[in-house]
Amino acid sequence: MPPGIAAHKTPAEVTAVAVARMDAIMAGYRFTDDRIKAAATKMVEGFRARKDPRSLGHNVGLEVHDVGGLQAPTFEPGRVFTIEPQMRLEDEHLGVRLEDMILITETGYENLSQFVPIEVADIEALMKHGK
Repeated sequence: MPPGIAAHKTPAEVTAVAVARMDAIMAGYRFTDDRIKAAATKMVEGFRARKDPRSLGHNVGLEVHDVGGLQAPTFEPGRVFTIEPQMRLEDEHLGVRLEDMILITETGYENLSQFVPIEVADIEALMKHGK
């Protein structure tokens, strides 16, 4: 679940919490492939360096991908937006993006896409059996 998301938080506050969490994960993760470690590091550094914290994702409203980034200054109840970190292996033209659709509620948030499998075994089972 995305960390730090709550009503009245700014995109910058959510991004700061996410970066701190990513730093902790990176510090303790044992990478076995230097290319993947470099791609993960680049992804985290990209979030850390963003001058515009609204680049966290995009609004979802009248269109599935509303233009303009996260324009409102804070996340208010009823707002729907995406969080979509992406890791890329540029030399292999390969990228992985997990895009969660988030609804801000009075008491926090609801991940509207939480039913979508993200683990390899779960994705393969879905593709094989359609369930």
